[in-house]
Amino acid sequence: MVEKIYRKFEQKRAEVLSNSEIKELSPEKEKEILKQTISEEIAKTSSSQQSDNQQVQDIQAQPKERQINLLIDFAFEKGIDRAIEVVKRMDNPYLLDEFHDTLVDELYNKLIETGKLKAL
Repeated sequence: MVEKIYRKFEQKRAEVLSNSEIKELSPEKEKEILKQTISEEIAKTSSSQQSDNQQVQDIQAQPKERQINLLIDFAFEKGIDRAIEVVKRMDNPYLLDEFHDTLVDELYNKLIETGKLKAL
């Protein structure tokens, strides 16, 4: 799933570059495009997808700070689609927003580590 988001990010990045006179995007702009890409994935994830009820219950039983960390770990282990479904089923807009922001930061850092993006 990370690769899927990275491919979509690359497509958006290429579109921005092709529609402008600049040859390289700033790290801030790249992070903005990544955030937009993840937002689109969250928006299109269907609530009808099956996810693990036990996972939802296990995460909900944790303190709020730990919930975000568990969701991020779940996203990288089981897939971002599945983690999005779990957090949506928790029916907590604040948690969804925090998950989104943290996921952007974590994914951005991972792309920097792998050399696919430059640091801010």
